[in-house]
Amino acid sequence: MGLFGKKEKIPDGIRVMYYEGELNEFPVNYPCQLLLMDDCLRITKIKPYTEVKLDRKRILTLEVFGKNDYMQRYKGNSENSLKKDDIPTSYYVINYLDKNGEKKHIVFWSASSSALKMMKMRDEIMKNQQSSSYEI
Repeated sequence: MGLFGKKEKIPDGIRVMYYEGELNEFPVNYPCQLLLMDDCLRITKIKPYTEVKLDRKRILTLEVFGKNDYMQRYKGNSENSLKKDDIPTSYYVINYLDKNGEKKHIVFWSASSSALKMMKMRDEIMKNQQSSSYEI
């Protein structure tokens, strides 16, 4: 709004760019924020304000990749196109179970300076995971 008008409250969280997944109202490469709460992961975008909640119990893993590693693993090609003045980027893959129990993932990216915050979030998610045992 104007100079003295009411400003929209921007939610707290880690600022990232949405890349791909099941967030239908989020355009690709559009800014959003991630906030890990006690019961869920809150994903929000501004203009128009949209909030998505993912139950923490359904989050399986959070993976942190450099751009080349992400492209190689998920896209099958590693583009080493980093130029001298480019800002290094990191990709964050949140693997989860949808409401029907199917494995899905949501991908975000940001400047690599956010990677440490995402790693702390990953550690927070993993410390509440239950132990398991299986055969391969």
